[in-house]
Amino acid sequence: MNNKINTLNPIRGLFRIIAFILLFLAEQIPLSILTLTKKDLGPKYASYLKIAPLITLVLLTISVAILWIVFKRAQKFKSVQFNKTTWIIIGIASILVFAVNLITVPMMKTTNDNVAALELIAKNNMLILVLFTIIVAPILEEILFRGIFMNWFFVNNPLVSVLISGIAFGYAHAPFSPSTDWVYALSKVLLGIILAAVYVRTKNIKASITVHFLNNFLAILSGIL
Repeated sequence: MNNKINTLNPIRGLFRIIAFILLFLAEQIPLSILTLTKKDLGPKYASYLKIAPLITLVLLTISVAILWIVFKRAQKFKSVQFNKTTWIIIGIASILVFAVNLITVPMMKTTNDNVAALELIAKNNMLILVLFTIIVAPILEEILFRGIFMNWFFVNNPLVSVLISGIAFGYAHAPFSPSTDWVYALSKVLLGIILAAVYVRTKNIKASITVHFLNNFLAILSGIL
């Protein structure tokens, strides 16, 4: 990443931190609409199930558009086209992700806040959950945590950028607290680091999206089986 912008400028840095938080909220809000329950809404629940999916899809479309526009402005270098090396990196990264999951999943708690939220969404609209998990989440999260974060912060230190991107990604999925499932959090941090490394090595956000897609697809497939 050859972005030479002075990221140590405190005003620019503060602005980017605030902007990143707002973009993260924009990415989170659409799906959170589908986490309400019949206990929360009572007799309004049936109407909610009809309109909430549509609102979610509209907001997801808007979120993708906003994040993509910001990403295209943030990335100052031209994306490298997919080539043989790109696919080799994707293959190696996918194997590493599979290995991380193979080791960590058996040691995770049976549930956590993130999983509980996904279960609520599944009860309200399974189709949107599957669509989001396999297609939308890899796009949104890679644009946000790799495409924007890594072009805004630590751009002149790829190693630090990769590590912090991974930690931020892990924290977003499992906020650190005394009740955190630390194995789950660690798995997300490692996943984030691998995805960040793919972006750095390939200089193409579509490469890290591909690895993320494969990870989520296999997770859904294993859940079904």
